[in-house]
Amino acid sequence: MNHSPHLKSYVKKHPDNKMAWYLLGKEYESSGQEGKANYCFNRAGEVFEAFEHKQIPADVWMEYQDKLVQMSKEKERRTARTRHLLTALMVLLLIWVPSANSPRPSNENTSVPSGTEQAAIDNIEVTKVATADPKEMAQIGVVGGVFTAQARKGSGAGTGLTDMLAKTSRLPSKTTVLGMEQGGSWLLWREGMKPLLSVQNKGNGGLAVQSYDAAACACKPSDSENLRKAGLKWAAGQEELAVLNSSMRAFRSQHQRLPQSLDELTRDFPANTMYGTTDGMKKAFTPVRNLLASPGQGTGKAVDLDADSSAESSPLLASSLHGRPFLGQPLRIVVDKSKHRLALVSGNVLIRNYPIGLGGERTPEGKFVITDKVVNPNGKSNGEFGSRGMQLSATNYAIHGTNEPDSIGKNESLGCVRMGKEDVEELFALVPSGTEVVIGNGGLPDQVLVPGSRFTSEPQHDQTNPRKTYHWLN
Repeated sequence: MNHSPHLKSYVKKHPDNKMAWYLLGKEYESSGQEGKANYCFNRAGEVFEAFEHKQIPADVWMEYQDKLVQMSKEKERRTARTRHLLTALMVLLLIWVPSANSPRPSNENTSVPSGTEQAAIDNIEVTKVATADPKEMAQIGVVGGVFTAQARKGSGAGTGLTDMLAKTSRLPSKTTVLGMEQGGSWLLWREGMKPLLSVQNKGNGGLAVQSYDAAACACKPSDSENLRKAGLKWAAGQEELAVLNSSMRAFRSQHQRLPQSLDELTRDFPANTMYGTTDGMKKAFTPVRNLLASPGQGTGKAVDLDADSSAESSPLLASSLHGRPFLGQPLRIVVDKSKHRLALVSGNVLIRNYPIGLGGERTPEGKFVITDKVVNPNGKSNGEFGSRGMQLSATNYAIHGTNEPDSIGKNESLGCVRMGKEDVEELFALVPSGTEVVIGNGGLPDQVLVPGSRFTSEPQHDQTNPRKTYHWLN
């Protein structure tokens, strides 16, 4: 099949050229790949009929093939440098976060399934890729191996690759990069994220790159939807890690040591650093604690990312690049008074953006921390403070629910931040005590960012405070 690469390149660019499809089919036929040959002959239509059944002399199509190959070679020489540059840029775009589909080794003798033209060409060009470690895949619990995420557009899209290559001795068998849309200066989390690129480690230093940007590659990879769903599952798991990571950091800040168990984080009020736990948190507790206890963690010093194998016991960590939480920066709350929005963020990633009610000028601006976290303030789930309350520092202001849902989006409180029932209960489960709250004007997008499936965790202890009557400025 000396001419097949050129012919495949040609039919990609000229899919309506039936003669080219016929010639490519003859190449596959000569090597015994009947399935692929038949697909190409079907694409050739009447040209196949003419040459196979009317016995047109072979030298006619041989001459035509030589011309096509010559044209393809000339064009390939002209564009070789450009293609190499684009490939390098694609790889640079690639790796911030982990992947979601286990690589499928191809069988060169497998027939090409019917479907889109591009899908057929992609199947023809599939190369064998090293399979993922079965133990690693079993731990991950999602389609594929490792995920990461980055801005879908922007000049900084590929800046993570150099650091990644410098800090790891082994790339995962497959890494999928999810693209995040931007809302102002924020990267929007979870629901809108879609596969951007995937990188397969072929071994011996070889990488295979697949783009999932239809506009960029004019392709429709068959695993795109499965990767999208797996990516959302990965993102939900990263929220669990973010809660655990932030809670352990908050506990350390208060007690000057890391917690010895999850139970230390979820005790009765007022020691309820964290609301509840999940199965993923239980498995990740020791590995995350080990990461936080590692020299250089949180100090800006370099850490050997390959040295720690503790992620093996945690599917959530194993599914993330380097076995570390993607949302590694502590959770923070940002309140935009001008837009009536409250956001939960980690670094520059906007995880949630809720509609809220405020008090206009009566709502204070500045930096606060969450102190008391109370279930059913003043003993009521349907009272003026709703089912959850989070006091802001040593003040009479709080983030809480409300029995006046119509006040959301308005300035009707005496200064507190009001939230809808589902929103405040989710936020209460996401943020630990000690979380920083910044209140100001501007900075958040108008877009409400709330997933269809809410974050939930299972509380273990009593987090009510019946001995105190709260007098927040509702």
